[in-house]
Amino acid sequence: MKVLKQNQYNQGVGKNKLLSSTSGVGSIITTKLGSYVLISDINKWRFVKWANSKVEIIRTNNSDDRKVYELSKDEILNRGLEFIDDQRFIKFVKSEKNLENLVCLVGIPHMALNESFNTPNWKNHPIRTALQNTGEQYEGVSSHYMINGTHFPKWFKNSDGELKLVREWFAIWEKECRKYPDTLKLDNFAPPRDALSRKAFIRELNSKNEDGNPIKIREYKTLEQTNLILICPNGHLSDIPWANYLRWKTEKYLRLRPDEDKGENLMSYEMVGPCCSNPKLIWTESKTKSEGYGSIYIECNSCGIGSGSDKEKPKINLEGINSLEPYCIGQKPWELDIENPSITPYENCFIRNESKNGREKMRIALVTANNVYYANGFSSLFIPMHLAENKPKELIEALNFLEKKYSKYFERTAITREEYWSSKFDFNDFLIDNDINPENEGAFKIQLESEFLNIANAVEISDKHEEYRWQEYRCFSNHSTLPDIEINKGLRFNDIQLPNELINLFKKIQQVEELKVTNVQLDFTRVKPKERIVVNGEVKESSSGQNIFSIDSKELFTLPANESLGEGLFFEFSNEHIDKWISENVVVLANRFEKYLKEVPNPNSQGLSSKMKIFNNKYKHFLIHSFSHMMMRELEFSCGYPTASLKERLYISTSPEKEMSGLLIYTAEGSEGSMGGLVSQGEPEKVFEIIKKGLERSVNCSSDPLCWESDGQGIFDLNLSACFSCSLVAETACEEINLGLDRRVLVDEKFGYFNNIIYG
Repeated sequence: MKVLKQNQYNQGVGKNKLLSSTSGVGSIITTKLGSYVLISDINKWRFVKWANSKVEIIRTNNSDDRKVYELSKDEILNRGLEFIDDQRFIKFVKSEKNLENLVCLVGIPHMALNESFNTPNWKNHPIRTALQNTGEQYEGVSSHYMINGTHFPKWFKNSDGELKLVREWFAIWEKECRKYPDTLKLDNFAPPRDALSRKAFIRELNSKNEDGNPIKIREYKTLEQTNLILICPNGHLSDIPWANYLRWKTEKYLRLRPDEDKGENLMSYEMVGPCCSNPKLIWTESKTKSEGYGSIYIECNSCGIGSGSDKEKPKINLEGINSLEPYCIGQKPWELDIENPSITPYENCFIRNESKNGREKMRIALVTANNVYYANGFSSLFIPMHLAENKPKELIEALNFLEKKYSKYFERTAITREEYWSSKFDFNDFLIDNDINPENEGAFKIQLESEFLNIANAVEISDKHEEYRWQEYRCFSNHSTLPDIEINKGLRFNDIQLPNELINLFKKIQQVEELKVTNVQLDFTRVKPKERIVVNGEVKESSSGQNIFSIDSKELFTLPANESLGEGLFFEFSNEHIDKWISENVVVLANRFEKYLKEVPNPNSQGLSSKMKIFNNKYKHFLIHSFSHMMMRELEFSCGYPTASLKERLYISTSPEKEMSGLLIYTAEGSEGSMGGLVSQGEPEKVFEIIKKGLERSVNCSSDPLCWESDGQGIFDLNLSACFSCSLVAETACEEINLGLDRRVLVDEKFGYFNNIIYG
């Protein structure tokens, strides 16, 4: 299959990958044709742009938040898009990202590509059918439901080594199209093609036009994209200005610049500037490439710099390019206007560090390097709002209306909540205006007053992530099952009868027959991943990250998300037994984990986020996390579920107000076990056997005795007796990047938590 037209120039990417740690807004993906594409911000995704504008109109015309939500739901569903109904998650994202006007989440559409033509299978697509049913345009709009991107880096070279920006190559292509108007169109530039060198033209091909009539198309050689870019710790991204680099490197070679000059002003045309006013760059590479960057040469045919023709124009290669550290000019090419790509959006860029100040520096990276992109995503397990907040649905809605009403009043006249309630608030009118019909108005009024007045005295939650997990944990912990009613749709679970051998060890085990997990991308970073560090209850983030949207946050009403249906098993450990286990083995546990728990981790050390989690949660972290991995690996051995199809959700906290000691192992739709297989392993007669076999298997490791006796392995030495042979699982399955593990806390003959099961 040849890609010869713009509408064929598509790349298949799994929709779940678009919100994963490797792909998403601001990431660079490698296409099957070998080029690199930078994914645009969500406001360039047409289906998001459409949904955002529709919700904005609905909000403008309605003041009732319930009505806005329902009307938005109808609009999105009528268009064939997926409406993700998780109001708890929306409330969290609004708070986390300060998106005060966020209304809803819209699912990323699935657009399969036809293998013959590399175009979407649109003819029978459900979105096309929905558009047709609503009387909207449905022909030729398949691209509106695909993700947009732009070429990056922008530099391409042909077989003669002529190096130009993609817009320059396109201008040459335009001239070629004017030469051959019958056989060449602008759309035939996909992928970027050479119309400059004498050997660029290959042949004429037989094809068909839009009407199905036979035509001929001229085929040209494709261009080769460069693979070096500049990245910034603040998330910015820039092309290397090669003409500037050529001049700078020449001046360095001739000792016209100091030795300590690392190209700080490379991006400044005033301070460095191009080699000449009309650069014609040539890129040549040694065929063996044995010298790395030293075998790649760059020169200018216009001014001769880099040609080696005389002492003033020595040959210039890319040796030492990794030491470049130009000041960042804050470019955000993922926000480029695709219709008008001549101006790259930018912002001021400074060092975001309390101990330093000044302009931030960029560094060289390969397009495919790991440090080019780190997505910061968040996943939510659907919990109905009334269960999450432990309040009746009507009371939650009434509080939202009352808060809105009070805030508007407070903006005009500063007044306390007590004064507002006693002198400005009419309860009966409030119920009528907002269509609220409680069963017992007197009791409801007392509840509403108490909740409203207590908001002012409520302690600000410092760790919202822990609070979010606590809501999920409390839902499982406090309920044996849920009523089968509409408001609870999407979550279904039941306690199992604990086998006698597990009664003391666990408080409960549940079969989660139905669950929904929603993922969104919050932001992204480059150079280093964004870390959340909790010290004494205070949350600090290592960097702020770049937003995935380009409009004002107040104008953002919807976000793209992915929702997966699945099932799982929930385990809640007995806190009493954990405390007893710790007290009985306090000396040996203290000695074993001394290096992690003796003192607060160095705030400047790498992996601080993981180290602080271990420090805060202590022995419980190793116990519950190691058990989770043991279970996933045993499910793989005993039942055939690859760990890549399983995921863990850890509920671990030593906070007195929100103590958590549990985990959820689940699988999502499309994975092995998502049709009832995983839940079936939670039957009382099966679950004990799986746990017992998993523990017995954990006693031995093919790397023993080295693994068993290890005093530190894995990244930052955060694992003890745990390695790939016995404890580690697929990276996608683990929440803690396979860190904080020690199988000996489970099965050691002297201090193992599950000793009674293994050794009797």
